Amino acid sequence: MPSSTVAERYARALVEIGQDDSKVDAYGADLSRFSQVLTSTELMGALSHPGFSVEERNGVLADVLSALKLDPMVANFIRVVQEKGRVSVMPAIAERYALLADKLAGRVRALVTTAVPLDAAMTLQVKASLEAATGKTILIDPQVDPDILGGLVAQVEGRVFDASLKTRLLNLRQTLLATTPDQVN
Repeated sequence: MPSSTVAERYARALVEIGQDDSKVDAYGADLSRFSQVLTSTELMGALSHPGFSVEERNGVLADVLSALKLDPMVANFIRVVQEKGRVSVMPAIAERYALLADKLAGRVRALVTTAVPLDAAMTLQVKASLEAATGKTILIDPQVDPDILGGLVAQVEGRVFDASLKTRLLNLRQTLLATTPDQVN
């Protein structure tokens, strides 16, 4: 079974439990914290390496779960994922869970690329503008790319709002190249 299908099934199951417990966002936060620890350390190797016994892997997992102080339901969910040998899919599960939780709450993520980091006031202004344009609650995922020179590029649900200086300059260049000498006067 492809890992995307596995991630979808596990994420959907935990979202349903979260709905029943009225803790969808809390479970998502815990799942995200665990996933970040999992991908930023050698933990993935320790939990999936066949050279370690099941008891050793479970011991490592128990120590990590204890240190993170996750909700007991999320901790049990992670243990089940580990027991089923699916810990390598955990980052995809966390990502899919976040998408499902956002959809339930009517939230949409926007990847906003700017030449320099946005300050808090500008982030709020961009958020408000995107919410007005889409009619949805927006969560900003900021990204910095100096190549856009200035302005911003926002990607929301497959739509691109490009107000970058780079694109404006390219458009101006195309207009100038397309203009014939007799159109200038």
